[in-house]
Amino acid sequence: MAKEKQSKRHQATEIIQLFREGDSDEAMRLFEKYGLRKEFIGFVIKSGINKEDSRDLVQEFSIDKLCMQSDSIKNIEFARTWMYQVLRNMINDKGRILKKNREVQFDEDRDQYQAPKILEENQTRSGCVQEQLAKFREAEPQRAEVIDLIQKGFNTEEIRLIIKRPYGATREFMSQCRKKFKPFIEICIEIEE
Repeated sequence: MAKEKQSKRHQATEIIQLFREGDSDEAMRLFEKYGLRKEFIGFVIKSGINKEDSRDLVQEFSIDKLCMQSDSIKNIEFARTWMYQVLRNMINDKGRILKKNREVQFDEDRDQYQAPKILEENQTRSGCVQEQLAKFREAEPQRAEVIDLIQKGFNTEEIRLIIKRPYGATREFMSQCRKKFKPFIEICIEIEE
């Protein structure tokens, strides 16, 4: 078994050496021949990324990282370890991107369910804000409670005691509440007081 590990280590070293020498065609041929593409795709899939995205990520890895950054490895004997570290970083980046896209999608879905942005002629700005707060309360009851407390003039310490959170967490939560509430009241800005 130790011999197999040495052989995989030697294979990775050989591939990186070919990239360093500028023979990327031969290096990519060995990358395929030694089964590293399949191995890395499996590694990415196990991290929770779907098969299609895993293939794309390994393709990007083999071109952008192996080919372009092979000179950055200080000790070529650890090429295999370097490959896994770089791929793991790419997986983490991909995960952050996917998470960010899911959050954006959620916000877009929520915005689709908002009432149409029609203003009544005689509506006041404060009336509009209260109307939008009622809609926000249906969508985000906990956050609406905090927005209500902010509007009533409660300070951070008082809100902290009411919602039973640490001071720093309360400040962060208040900030998030304001950000979530902002799209609801954008319509109210158009009303002149």
